[in-house]
Amino acid sequence: MSTEGGPHPNPPLRRATIADVAREAGTSPALVSRFLTGNQRVSEASAARIRKAVDRLGYVPSVTARNLRLRQTGLIALVVPYLDNPLYSLHATGAERELAAAGFLTVVCSTRTKPDGSYLGRSFFDTLGAGRVDGALIFPYQEEVGDLDTLRAQGTPIVLIDRVPMLPDGIAPFDAVTVDNEGAVFNATVRLIEAGHRRIGLVSLRAGSLSGIPRFLGYKNALQAAGIELNRDLVALGDGSDLGGATLFAGLLDNGCRPDAIVVATTLQTRGALEVVRRRELQVPRDLAVIGYRHDQSVLWPEIPTYRYPGQTLGEVAAQMLLNRLSGKDGGDVLSESLGLEFVPSSPLQMH
Repeated sequence: MSTEGGPHPNPPLRRATIADVAREAGTSPALVSRFLTGNQRVSEASAARIRKAVDRLGYVPSVTARNLRLRQTGLIALVVPYLDNPLYSLHATGAERELAAAGFLTVVCSTRTKPDGSYLGRSFFDTLGAGRVDGALIFPYQEEVGDLDTLRAQGTPIVLIDRVPMLPDGIAPFDAVTVDNEGAVFNATVRLIEAGHRRIGLVSLRAGSLSGIPRFLGYKNALQAAGIELNRDLVALGDGSDLGGATLFAGLLDNGCRPDAIVVATTLQTRGALEVVRRRELQVPRDLAVIGYRHDQSVLWPEIPTYRYPGQTLGEVAAQMLLNRLSGKDGGDVLSESLGLEFVPSSPLQMH
């Protein structure tokens, strides 16, 4: 029997269901469902009884049930290599803002959590491919190509972020939002050349890595365009961490072929390089000209000219691309966009 007004005298301990609301309102579950979804009109008298029953029972619609009915989970995966790199938190911030506005929850996971940095991605991709998420934003590695293709074939839309792996024959291109690191390093090297420098060093990521290849190409092409021979003793490639940047930068200063200018091609390596500058009390650009990388939240000292990596924007654009794919507005074509890096000047480069 229904009780008029006020909270229910004996509220159920379990979560109220549509059937509970129907009994309380003296109507059918089908009518309650039509009222809650708004798919069909319900008489005002029935609507009033259902509203009262909903209030008295504290009924909250089940998101899980709704998603099962629509064959959606409401979840988007953001897959990054590590969780301790501030760039990936910027990706997540940008993506989460766009996805939340569209009603999706962002789930962040990493594929490189072993101490040796070895690949853990397959277990994540197996889970994602089981229909646990509606789509995925993925920072890819070359060895993941097969897993990515399998995940896509299972019906999970994918957008790659930052870079695109080389695709073997038979694997179609992926939607992707990339960053023009080749252009940024090319422009940085050209700026140093135009300032009169000729012995220009490069600190960057490992040779052959997806992120390292375009950076090295930008450096090499800028030297070639200026008629400057590439000197391998001025190139230091390796670990992309702060410590890696410090070690590589110090190695260039100490290898007997000291450069008069250096391009540092990642944000963390730039931070490590500046630690060496401070420790050795170098005056930039008087003793050594340096152009580095920064991101939206970088605090650098001493201040040097940098290229700003668009971390948060990258996440936003990738999320928008995935939402377009999910909505069917893309028309079926492969979606691709490349983001540039903004030059942030500091003190003028010393002329030679």
